[in-house]
Amino acid sequence: MKKKDLVWRELIDAAIERGQRRWENVEDLAFRAGVPSPTAAYALRRLIEIGAVRQHHAGFAVVNPQKVLTSFCASRSIVADTVATVTLRESVLKKLADSQLAERLIKGGPEAAIMHLGGVNTVSDYTERIIYVRDEAALNALLEHADPFEPNRAEPNRGQISVLIADARAARTWRSHASFAQTYADLFVTPGWQSSEFRIALRDKFLDNRDWDQQ
Repeated sequence: MKKKDLVWRELIDAAIERGQRRWENVEDLAFRAGVPSPTAAYALRRLIEIGAVRQHHAGFAVVNPQKVLTSFCASRSIVADTVATVTLRESVLKKLADSQLAERLIKGGPEAAIMHLGGVNTVSDYTERIIYVRDEAALNALLEHADPFEPNRAEPNRGQISVLIADARAARTWRSHASFAQTYADLFVTPGWQSSEFRIALRDKFLDNRDWDQQ
C-alpha cells in the first residue's frame, strides 16, 4: 500500500475503533502508522486542505472521518497489492481454519465486514473473498492448498480469493480480521453488489452521525 494510505488508515481506525480524534503531534501518528514523520506530515496536507483535519498548537484533530475515509478509498488499489488469486474447496477452508496456518491468515473483505458487524451475516451472500497473509512463508503455505482443478459438483469451490501480504504494521496488530478502514476501502474498490451491500452496512453502523457535532 502507499505510505500515505497507511497514515489515512490509522487516522480512520483510531477515530472509529478507538474514539481517538486528537493527536498531540505528527510523530505519534507516524509511529502508529509505521511510516517516517515526513511521510505522515505530507499525508496530512491534503486532509487539512479539505477540512477533514484541523491543526491545533503542535497537534491536530480529525474533525471529519468520512472525508478521510473517502480519500483512502479513492487512493486504494487492491489489484496492485494482490499477489495471488486462488480457489479453495469447502473442505480445505475448514481444514485451514483448524490448522496452525490459521493464525497467519487475516480475513478481509466480506468476512472481515461480518466480524465488524457483530459476527452474523445478515447482509449478503458472497463468493469473492480477501485474505491477508502475515508474511511470505504464510503465502507459500496457503498456495500449497490452492485448487488446480476445475470445479466439480461434489465439492464446489467457495469462489475466488484474492491474497495480499499485510504491511508490517497490520501484520503485528491485526488479529483474525482486517481493520475497519482497510475492510471498508477494500470493499469500496471491489466490484459487485455484494461488496456494496457490506460497505453500506458498515457505513450505516459506524458513520451514521453528523461529524460536525463532534468537532
